[in-house]
Amino acid sequence: MSRENESPHFVAAPVYLALGVILSLLVLPENIAYASLTIAAVGDPMASWVGNRFGRMRVGRKTAEGFAAGLLASFVGALLWVPPYLALIGSLAGMSLELLEFLDDNLTIPIGAGSAMLVTSIL
Repeated sequence: MSRENESPHFVAAPVYLALGVILSLLVLPENIAYASLTIAAVGDPMASWVGNRFGRMRVGRKTAEGFAAGLLASFVGALLWVPPYLALIGSLAGMSLELLEFLDDNLTIPIGAGSAMLVTSIL
Protein backbone atom coordinates (compact mmCIF):
# COMPACT_ATOMS: atom_id res chain seq x y z
CA MET A 1 0.00 0.00 0.00
CA SER A 2 2.94 2.33 -0.28
CA ARG A 3 3.84 4.68 -3.07
CA GLU A 4 7.36 4.82 -4.43
CA ASN A 5 8.20 7.98 -2.46
CA GLU A 6 6.95 6.40 0.81
CA SER A 7 8.78 3.08 0.74
CA PRO A 8 11.96 4.12 2.62
CA HIS A 9 9.83 5.67 5.40
CA PHE A 10 7.03 4.60 7.70
CA VAL A 11 3.95 4.04 5.55
CA ALA A 12 1.00 5.69 7.27
CA ALA A 13 -1.70 4.90 4.69
CA PRO A 14 -2.61 1.45 6.12
CA VAL A 15 -2.79 2.92 9.62
CA TYR A 16 -5.12 5.70 8.46
CA LEU A 17 -7.23 3.18 6.54
CA ALA A 18 -7.56 0.90 9.57
CA LEU A 19 -8.48 3.88 11.74
CA GLY A 20 -11.10 5.04 9.20
CA VAL A 21 -12.60 1.55 9.03
CA ILE A 22 -12.67 1.06 12.80
CA LEU A 23 -14.15 4.49 13.54
CA SER A 24 -16.79 4.10 10.84
CA LEU A 25 -17.88 0.71 12.15
CA LEU A 26 -17.94 1.88 15.77
CA VAL A 27 -19.68 5.23 15.36
CA LEU A 28 -21.98 5.03 12.34
CA PRO A 29 -25.16 3.03 11.80
CA GLU A 30 -24.39 -0.25 10.03
CA ASN A 31 -25.75 0.61 6.58
CA ILE A 32 -24.07 4.03 6.55
CA ALA A 33 -20.78 2.56 7.79
CA TYR A 34 -20.82 -0.04 5.01
CA ALA A 35 -21.69 2.62 2.42
CA SER A 36 -18.88 4.92 3.62
CA LEU A 37 -16.37 2.06 3.49
CA THR A 38 -17.57 1.16 -0.01
CA ILE A 39 -17.11 4.78 -1.08
CA ALA A 40 -13.52 4.69 0.17
CA ALA A 41 -12.80 1.22 -1.24
CA VAL A 42 -14.29 1.85 -4.69
CA GLY A 43 -14.21 5.61 -5.27
CA ASP A 44 -10.66 6.40 -4.18
CA PRO A 45 -8.87 3.81 -6.34
CA MET A 46 -11.15 4.52 -9.31
CA ALA A 47 -10.42 8.25 -9.05
CA SER A 48 -6.70 7.53 -8.93
CA TRP A 49 -6.72 5.10 -11.83
CA VAL A 50 -8.84 7.26 -14.16
CA GLY A 51 -7.06 10.45 -13.12
CA ASN A 52 -3.60 8.99 -13.80
CA ARG A 53 -4.62 7.35 -17.06
CA PHE A 54 -7.05 9.83 -18.61
CA GLY A 55 -6.89 13.00 -16.53
CA ARG A 56 -6.29 16.27 -18.36
CA MET A 57 -8.13 18.94 -16.37
CA ARG A 58 -6.07 19.58 -13.27
CA VAL A 59 -7.54 20.52 -9.88
CA GLY A 60 -4.41 20.95 -7.78
CA ARG A 61 -2.61 17.59 -7.94
CA LYS A 62 -5.83 15.76 -8.86
CA THR A 63 -7.97 15.73 -12.01
CA ALA A 64 -11.61 16.45 -12.75
CA GLU A 65 -11.83 13.18 -14.71
CA GLY A 66 -10.63 11.22 -11.69
CA PHE A 67 -13.10 13.03 -9.45
CA ALA A 68 -15.99 12.24 -11.83
CA ALA A 69 -15.03 8.57 -12.16
CA GLY A 70 -14.62 8.19 -8.39
CA LEU A 71 -17.95 9.91 -7.81
CA LEU A 72 -19.79 7.62 -10.22
CA ALA A 73 -18.13 4.42 -8.98
CA SER A 74 -18.63 5.26 -5.31
CA PHE A 75 -22.26 6.24 -5.91
CA VAL A 76 -23.01 2.90 -7.59
CA GLY A 77 -21.22 1.01 -4.82
CA ALA A 78 -22.97 2.90 -2.03
CA LEU A 79 -26.35 2.03 -3.56
CA LEU A 80 -25.83 -1.48 -2.19
CA TRP A 81 -26.29 -0.11 1.34
CA VAL A 82 -28.25 3.14 1.29
CA PRO A 83 -30.97 4.90 -0.74
CA PRO A 84 -29.88 6.95 -3.79
CA TYR A 85 -30.05 10.34 -2.08
CA LEU A 86 -27.71 9.18 0.71
CA ALA A 87 -25.41 7.45 -1.79
CA LEU A 88 -25.12 10.71 -3.73
CA ILE A 89 -24.47 12.83 -0.63
CA GLY A 90 -21.88 10.38 0.70
CA SER A 91 -20.15 10.04 -2.65
CA LEU A 92 -19.99 13.81 -3.13
CA ALA A 93 -18.57 14.28 0.36
CA GLY A 94 -16.06 11.44 0.04
CA MET A 95 -14.77 12.36 -3.39
CA SER A 96 -14.61 16.06 -2.46
CA LEU A 97 -12.37 15.14 0.47
CA GLU A 98 -10.27 13.00 -1.88
CA LEU A 99 -9.96 15.95 -4.25
CA LEU A 100 -9.01 18.41 -1.50
CA GLU A 101 -6.29 16.16 -0.04
CA PHE A 102 -7.05 17.17 3.54
CA LEU A 103 -5.07 14.85 5.83
CA ASP A 104 -4.98 11.30 4.46
CA ASP A 105 -7.94 10.32 2.31
CA ASN A 106 -7.89 6.78 3.73
CA LEU A 107 -9.15 8.36 6.95
CA THR A 108 -11.13 11.35 5.69
CA ILE A 109 -13.18 9.60 2.99
CA PRO A 110 -14.97 7.03 5.17
CA ILE A 111 -15.42 9.42 8.10
CA GLY A 112 -16.48 12.38 5.92
CA ALA A 113 -18.78 10.37 3.66
CA GLY A 114 -20.36 8.60 6.63
CA SER A 115 -20.84 11.84 8.56
CA ALA A 116 -22.49 13.51 5.58
CA MET A 117 -24.88 10.59 5.14
CA LEU A 118 -25.65 10.45 8.87
CA VAL A 119 -26.44 14.17 9.10
CA THR A 120 -28.56 13.97 5.95
CA SER A 121 -30.50 10.98 7.26
CA ILE A 122 -31.20 12.82 10.53
CA LEU A 123 -32.44 15.93 8.74
